[in-house]
Amino acid sequence: MIQLSVYLEDRPGELANFIKLLMDNKIFIRALTVAKTSEYGLILALVDNPEKCIDLLDEKEFTLSTTEVIAVRLNDHPNALYEIPKTLGDNGYNIDYFYSTLVKDESMLILRVEDTIIEEAVNILEKAGFTIVER
Repeated sequence: MIQLSVYLEDRPGELANFIKLLMDNKIFIRALTVAKTSEYGLILALVDNPEKCIDLLDEKEFTLSTTEVIAVRLNDHPNALYEIPKTLGDNGYNIDYFYSTLVKDESMLILRVEDTIIEEAVNILEKAGFTIVER
């Protein structure tokens, strides 16, 4: 499976703009993780139509690269997050990184903000009607 690595400017609204661009072009995000460095945001994404997404992002002049990854269906197996890396490790294979997808009825968006504004961010989200799972 092809994973897209997309670099975004590190400023408010860029992630939302990126997601909206894909939505507007009917590209479904199957998995998404976001990391931040001091210079940019890095999105790792699996989409339903990587070729269409690559063409769109190239047209819009995004900086991106692709990586081949393995997608393993967890099938509600309670030990899968242990068994998958154990199986690979037992066979001499190292995992560089991994992340999970949104799970129906259990989906959550996990996000990170600066320590100095966490409480403010929580309050803003709660006032907007969002439920914070854990504080």
